[in-house]
Amino acid sequence: MIDRELGPRRSWRGWYTAAIAATVAVAVIGTVGSALASPGATAATATAAAGISRTGQAAAALADVSRTPAGWAPVPYKNAQLSVPGSSWLVESPQGLGCGFPEISGMIFAGIKPVIPKGYDCTVTANVAWILPAGQLPKGITHRKPTAVIGGIPVYRLSSGKGTTAYLVPELGVRIGARGKSAARVLATLTRSPLSVVLRRGAATRVPAGWTWRQLGGIRFAAPRSWSPQREDQWSTCGTGVLPSSLLLIDATKPPLALPCPLEIPTASADQAQPGLTVVTGKYAAQSVGESYASCQRRGVVRICLSTDTGQGGFLGGVLIFSVSRPKHAATFFLLGLPGSGASARAIFDSVRAA
Repeated sequence: MIDRELGPRRSWRGWYTAAIAATVAVAVIGTVGSALASPGATAATATAAAGISRTGQAAAALADVSRTPAGWAPVPYKNAQLSVPGSSWLVESPQGLGCGFPEISGMIFAGIKPVIPKGYDCTVTANVAWILPAGQLPKGITHRKPTAVIGGIPVYRLSSGKGTTAYLVPELGVRIGARGKSAARVLATLTRSPLSVVLRRGAATRVPAGWTWRQLGGIRFAAPRSWSPQREDQWSTCGTGVLPSSLLLIDATKPPLALPCPLEIPTASADQAQPGLTVVTGKYAAQSVGESYASCQRRGVVRICLSTDTGQGGFLGGVLIFSVSRPKHAATFFLLGLPGSGASARAIFDSVRAA
């Protein structure tokens, strides 16, 4: 999996506490993974394992970018997405917790309860929101009249404490909630996540006119022509491994290189998804990417497997990591940015096939 010192997955405990936050501006995390000097390596079985519901969404059902106000940033978790003030809200997730920064006015918890464990010497902010798994749905819930419809998505009010608003969202398989002066505005940003668009069932998306077909490791795929390919023979990338609006092709003939990568405060803006694609093949591809996989599907002769971190939110919420393998050949690994509506990412994902 992505190593906390070598890549995407970051450990905040012991650094993002009130005392250290007051004196440290930048930390070092290195390249992406223990095996992922960036992201990942292996293969297994299906979307259910990753917690992603491949419900039959209509082809036109995209993440609604208009629901994110100016200056805010989207925060996805599984099939759902809320937006929060981009530079002043922290993203809390299983990948890392942070608190104690005087300039931070809110927190959004993706996949974990809105609580800061003991030992952090700081607490949850007054403004807080969360996206959690729905759990077992009440019988017949979808046949009842919803409390409200947000962005075309029915929601059902849940009992909650004073000053807190919480909803069950059966269509997206989550519960959402918020409290504080920004609660109503945050909940009003609800939409489906780009990931749910990429993984939904239905006919494959056509490759847009003007895109270019590329090939690496015996795998063929399409990408925007404006993404000029950069070729490397070694993994030496920080963050999620996706460079904004670029196509990074790595034939990993050398072991991954650990870099001194700056560690940003995990605000919603810092964790926001970027358009881009990184493809890794070669002798050290699996070691470079270092993910585990548990969700697979067949597409012609290739087997596509999703990282077990798929849809978990936080640092990796804006990237889809998957392996593509052919019979008797080593896997090729893809790190696909998940920005905007999800339409472009879906077109790239659907284009992947054997060369």
